[in-house]
Amino acid sequence: MIKRFLLLLVMATPSLALAWEGEDEDGNSVVIETGNLVRRGREIEYERDGETVTATVDSIRSAGHYVEVEVTDEDGDEHTLEMERR
Repeated sequence: MIKRFLLLLVMATPSLALAWEGEDEDGNSVVIETGNLVRRGREIEYERDGETVTATVDSIRSAGHYVEVEVTDEDGDEHTLEMERR
């Protein structure tokens, strides 16, 4: 009985290894997949409306109910990603 309860508890608990969701400054859906270390100066890959974008993290700021991640993509364009706070 205890094993079943623990199994149910583990299955019902969200995994910490989930993708990080949010949107960019234009309201496009953004997903940073697991495995990206989002730190200033690091290169990350994220998906914007199904397209994979490679960018360098310029800054990370806590902003209320979300985290603001400023990045510069490979074309030199700057973007602000508003990611859901975990």
